[in-house]
Amino acid sequence: MPTSEQANLPRWKKQAGFFEIWFLCVLDPGGERAWWLRYTLFTPAPGAPGEPRATLWAAAFDCGSPDEPAVAVKAIHPISAFDAGTPGRFGIRIGDAELAPGKCHGSVASGGHSIAWDLRYTPESGEAVRRTPRGVGMLPLVTHVNHAHDDITFSGTVTVDGKQFEVRGAPGMQKHLWGHRRIEELTWLYCPIFREDPDARLEALTVRQRRDRGPRLTPIYLRTSKEQHAFHEVPGLLFTKMEAPRPGELLFQAASATVSVKGRAWCDPRTLVGYAYRDPEGWDVHVAQSDVANCELEFFTRSHPYADWKPDGRKLTSAVGALEFHGHERIDGVRYIEWDGTVLPDLAVPLKAAEGT
Repeated sequence: MPTSEQANLPRWKKQAGFFEIWFLCVLDPGGERAWWLRYTLFTPAPGAPGEPRATLWAAAFDCGSPDEPAVAVKAIHPISAFDAGTPGRFGIRIGDAELAPGKCHGSVASGGHSIAWDLRYTPESGEAVRRTPRGVGMLPLVTHVNHAHDDITFSGTVTVDGKQFEVRGAPGMQKHLWGHRRIEELTWLYCPIFREDPDARLEALTVRQRRDRGPRLTPIYLRTSKEQHAFHEVPGLLFTKMEAPRPGELLFQAASATVSVKGRAWCDPRTLVGYAYRDPEGWDVHVAQSDVANCELEFFTRSHPYADWKPDGRKLTSAVGALEFHGHERIDGVRYIEWDGTVLPDLAVPLKAAEGT
């Protein structure tokens, strides 16, 4: 595996028809709050509308706020505001905002809302990790991803609409993506803490490059204190399923010869923040995300591949979690920041737990 610094090095070489993303999830250990930060580059394809840009995105989630459980703001800069730093070393800037090994800071403000962050993070190792099938990075994919940091612990401050939050021991992760075409269908779940097993980790993904054709892959990475499951590798990858039966809910399952797991993740739909992501060719994919999601796992076992499955008594409930849905269509009831917009519309209806969650 490459080092985390190598995994984060910029891929943009001034070419048209390209996007690049570095994002961080910061999840408060109590599960009530979370923050999502994103540094991006975008250049339209030749002949497509629009101008190259560098953008800072930030979202703050707060289940304890009945009036505004989610605030999201972004700042659009000219592409000249991007600084790739020293060649061969990772350290990028967009205007005054910075993302570098072990630290990030920045601020965005629009429409009466503001989010500022000054964070340090400590990874468990200096290597990138893999949560997808072996060899997938060698395929001619339209979007590439490096999981640069996993099991990060954040500290510092985040200030939302003038209120400062102290961040201590917050779990999270950081990824780097780049490509020339947006993924059209994607659902993602990330849970780095479970109450019953502090060593358990879950990252589940279902993805299809184009909505109208091509295979759908559903790698599920699951580690517990007892073992690391290979549901993100072949042959385990062949026995995974995932579906979103309604807004803000995800059902999934995976199985090996003798171990099976079923899971459910959900969030209050009003904590979903929506974004319009522009493809270099000019069309949009719509993303809805909540970083204050919940997840439950139930395990089943059998003595051999032909025996019946039986519950083994193990159940895990997440302490924190992030849930994300990508698609061409918008989700009813979700607020979205338009591609040329800079702030999430205010929530008119007070937060109330979604029925059945």
